[in-house]
Amino acid sequence: MKGQVLETIIGTFVMIIAGLVVFSVMTSSEDIFPQEYETTYHASFFDISGIQVGSELRLAGGNVGRVVEVYLDKERYSAEIVLAIDEKIKIPEDSEVIITSEGLLGSNFVSITPGGSEDFLSPDGKFIYSQGALNLNSLLQKLSGS
Repeated sequence: MKGQVLETIIGTFVMIIAGLVVFSVMTSSEDIFPQEYETTYHASFFDISGIQVGSELRLAGGNVGRVVEVYLDKERYSAEIVLAIDEKIKIPEDSEVIITSEGLLGSNFVSITPGGSEDFLSPDGKFIYSQGALNLNSLLQKLSGS
C-alpha cells in the first residue's frame, strides 16, 4: 500500500514537470503562422541554402518579418518561400529579395532591397527579382581556378 502511494506521488510529480516543459516550449517558441496583422508575399529562388521556416526577413537592416513556408516548385525545380511582413510596411513592386548572410560564418537571412516604383506589391503577391544564396565553396573554387 505504501509503495502505491509513493508511485502515485512520483507519477503526479513527473506529469506536472512534463506539463511545465510543454507549456514553456509552447510559450517561448516563435509563431510560424502569419498573424492577422501580417501580409504574405512569395519569392522564387534556385538556391535557398540556410533558409528555413522562421528565418529572419530584413529591410534596411531591421527585422520586419520572417519566412513562414518553404517548398519546392516541382515543375520549375525552384525553391519557393512565403514571407510574412507587417501589413503597415508597403513593398514597392520592383523590390529585390536576396538571401544573404551575417558574415563569412554567420547564419543566412532574407533581405529586401526596396525598388523605386510608386506601385506596391499586392498582398500574396510575388517578387519579380530575387537572388539566391551564394555558395562560398563554389566561389572559392572559381577564384582558385579549379
